[in-house]
Amino acid sequence: MKRPRATMSLRLAVGFLLVLAVFGAALLITLYNLEKVKDASEQIRIRQEVRREAVDIGRRAEGLFQCQRQFVEAQGVDWSRVSEFHDLHRRVEDALQSLLARPIDEPERSYLLELGRAAHRMQTIFLDKILAAKLQADMGIVPAAALSDLQAQSRNVLNEINELNDRLAYAFEIRTAEAESYARTAWSISLTITQVIFPVTLLICLLIIYYTHRSIVRPVGALVAGTKALARGRLNSPIDVSGAGEFQELADSFNTMAGTLAANQKQLVEAEKMASVGRLAAGVAHEINNPIAVILGYTKMLLARLPEPGTQREQLQTIADEAMACKNIVDGLLDLSRPSDPTAGEVINPNDVVGEVLNTVQVLQLTEGIRIEESVIDRPLPLTISRGRLRQLALNIVRNALEALHDSEDGYFRVEGYVRPRAKLDEDALKNASPDGKSFLVFVFTDNGPGIPPEALRHLFEPFFTTKATGMGLGLAISYSIARAHGGFIRVESALREGTTFTVGVPLGEET
Repeated sequence: MKRPRATMSLRLAVGFLLVLAVFGAALLITLYNLEKVKDASEQIRIRQEVRREAVDIGRRAEGLFQCQRQFVEAQGVDWSRVSEFHDLHRRVEDALQSLLARPIDEPERSYLLELGRAAHRMQTIFLDKILAAKLQADMGIVPAAALSDLQAQSRNVLNEINELNDRLAYAFEIRTAEAESYARTAWSISLTITQVIFPVTLLICLLIIYYTHRSIVRPVGALVAGTKALARGRLNSPIDVSGAGEFQELADSFNTMAGTLAANQKQLVEAEKMASVGRLAAGVAHEINNPIAVILGYTKMLLARLPEPGTQREQLQTIADEAMACKNIVDGLLDLSRPSDPTAGEVINPNDVVGEVLNTVQVLQLTEGIRIEESVIDRPLPLTISRGRLRQLALNIVRNALEALHDSEDGYFRVEGYVRPRAKLDEDALKNASPDGKSFLVFVFTDNGPGIPPEALRHLFEPFFTTKATGMGLGLAISYSIARAHGGFIRVESALREGTTFTVGVPLGEET
């Protein structure tokens, strides 16, 4: 199962979401602390207002005492002072009720309640005692000294009110100081977070910029360089994009495309070579075969008339041999050009074909001193190639291998043949094979000869290329053309002084 890749867009989205998350967290924390600063400011404002109103209540209580004093010192009963006292006391109670309606914590609320009770006592002293004593003093019932004692009681109450006011002011000062400290702390936290978040966010942004350059700019530059190289015809310049994601997939697709183009170009060159060889072979066959046939015919006639042995007979035999060599070259060229027109398939027993090939090379005296083993499937198979072409393909490879083993002291050659489904074959081997082939007949030819030099492997299947002192360099080129023309493949693996292995695959046809 193919592991899913993290796409570039997902990575960038995660990076930008990280930046947004950091900014968002900083903003939320700052807003939270600003809200706390706002609450603290509101509490300070409320406490200052309460304090001002409490001070105002104290001043009004002072007014009550002054009104009471003026009432006592006046001649007779001054009822206007009584009315004024009632009015001032009502204002004090209204102010207290207004303060107590506010959200005030302890002990401030207790102080305000005690302040209300003190104001009520002052009213009681004035209305129940001082007013009665004043009336009685005017009638001569009580002495005037009694009024002074009542005034002293009222002053004591006034002092209590002032003391409560001082306590209330002190409590509000403490509360205000706490609120101010709370606000300063919240503001300091917000400022600190802002100072920390800024460099962290800057660092993350720089990392994202670096990642963007590394993951986008450089791969895009590599892709641009690859397309320019492809435009200049450099098909073997793969694009190296490390990592994963869309650019890696694009680079892999580009490299695959370039490899396909290179393979197609190579096939076109080979096809052009085959076409050129075919045209050359047709011309050579037309222009040379007839004269060679005449030369061979007259040479055989002269050889039949000459006695044996003799100098003239040897010379005529040399002419016949050289003419036959020319005919073999022409026949090889014709064989090289014909596979472009593949033959129809047949039902063939691979073991029989290999047996015929080994008998042929034995007749040609190529097997002397060589140990030969074979293990080939022995049953009829429907193939996409004719028996003659399969025999020619195998004979060229076997003959080439046995000739390489000619000077070996312990020569060894093995032929294996089996059927394999496409899924169990190497993908590189099937790269140029027919895509319709579901199963292949596979021949493996192995020898322990001197091996093939690495520089020669690249040109091994080219026409007229050979590493042997004698030979035309057409055998392997013909085998390669036959295999390719019938949808098969040929692979070669070789190491110097270790031997060579040819692997040939021919697709199976439909069962009939």
